[in-house]
Amino acid sequence: MTVKEDNYEGRIKKLGTGLEETLGVPQDGMQDPTGEYPKKDYNYGSSINKAARGTQVNELYIGGGDIGLSLDIAEQRPSEYPFNQVQETQSGHTIEMDDTPGGERVLIRHRKGAGVEMRADGSVIISSTNNKIEVTGGDQTAIIEGHGNLVYKGNLNLVVTGDYNVDVGGDYNMNVHGNRRTLVDLSSKDTVLGNSNYDIRKNNAKVVGGREFELIYGKATKYVRGNQKNWVQGSNEIAVEENMFTSAKNSYAVTSKTSSLVGNDFVSVMGNDGTIGGKKVDFTGQTFMGHNGPKPFTSGATYYGSFHGQATEAMFSRFAWKAEKSKYAELADDANDITGTLSGATYTPPESAPHNEKGGAPETTWNQEIHGPDGPPPIPTLIGAYTSMGQFAIRTVVVDHDDIAKNAREKVDDYQGIFTKTPTTQEVRSAFKNEDNVNLIGGKLVADGILNSDFRRKTPPAIGRTSSSKPTPRFGFTPIGNSTENRGKRFTPKESRR
Repeated sequence: MTVKEDNYEGRIKKLGTGLEETLGVPQDGMQDPTGEYPKKDYNYGSSINKAARGTQVNELYIGGGDIGLSLDIAEQRPSEYPFNQVQETQSGHTIEMDDTPGGERVLIRHRKGAGVEMRADGSVIISSTNNKIEVTGGDQTAIIEGHGNLVYKGNLNLVVTGDYNVDVGGDYNMNVHGNRRTLVDLSSKDTVLGNSNYDIRKNNAKVVGGREFELIYGKATKYVRGNQKNWVQGSNEIAVEENMFTSAKNSYAVTSKTSSLVGNDFVSVMGNDGTIGGKKVDFTGQTFMGHNGPKPFTSGATYYGSFHGQATEAMFSRFAWKAEKSKYAELADDANDITGTLSGATYTPPESAPHNEKGGAPETTWNQEIHGPDGPPPIPTLIGAYTSMGQFAIRTVVVDHDDIAKNAREKVDDYQGIFTKTPTTQEVRSAFKNEDNVNLIGGKLVADGILNSDFRRKTPPAIGRTSSSKPTPRFGFTPIGNSTENRGKRFTPKESRR
């Protein structure tokens, strides 16, 4: 029998094979020929394994833990002799079959801490201090009736050559502290039976290679704080079943080769200044007036060019004969006596009327004069009211004035720009390396429940680890002077220098 430190080959050459194999080996075989035993941990004591006697508990390696994750492993009860049967090899491998009441367990432990442990409560711990490989030739099923935690300190790669199905009975939460990328070679479909919310703090880009369809059964609202452009290479059609309103505070322009503005019941085009018309534009309507409204001779209207039409009252005017250049003018007295039909440029008097070849006024329709418009005139005061009050007023659009909502979402105001989201414990510790940050956001972190209100205390309270800056009297345990009679006298320690 030999150990690693023995020079077995050297002794063979020096002592010979026979002597080496029989030297120090007693006839009953119960002694230690190598001198390895007892081990130094068992010097001057019992040779029964310490784990069997309960003075030592062999445990598996369970790592250094992870912040926010509890393994919920109960403390193992020490074994009671003689209930624990222990086998321990020279290098430290251990097999335990423990029947201690309340602490029954089975342990297979490698000397470096890896192994399998079956505990008294039925828990099974499998530990590997290095790599762990599982190979299953067929199907594999894992049923966990409680909660589960899976922690990888490094990278995790998951390869599924078939379908990957996930069925979540409750909430599905995913936090990605870095980038997230998703590649779908074929189709993608999301069905949300409840509400859906997307909160994008920075930019958003969307590219659709084919068609896009959107159907909204309820209301739709969109607020754009900056500029917005809608460019359509083909046609763009907007149809509204009820009302449509467009407001622009500075300017509003509609330009096309053909433009139409049609109001089936009512149409209004007005302004304090501008131009309406064109080279081949016709105007059709019932009233034309100037900016002063329907005031005869003072409405402020101006005419350029020829004016063609009919004046109903002209043929009854007592001064119609003064229109010397009129082709069909007659004396007022004669015109009043005419009771026949007037038509065109030829006057045909009735049989009872004297014949007059000079004609008269053309045929006209009586009572066609319009003395005023149906609605109020577009005077400057009215236009100003339209643009500032009522349902047609110019809208003032302000989206998140002073970045109140934006800063609240990004935690800018809450954490003074140090954090743009709710910080983790590690992030708080890193930020608090700068004492200025502690003063800036310490109170807010306490209010948010992230920090304990006693986070500034450097020592735990009420556990006797702190002392007053000034010494207090106490009973001595070390003799003062050369006599032991002074052991119980009070003395005040010398104040330490700081």
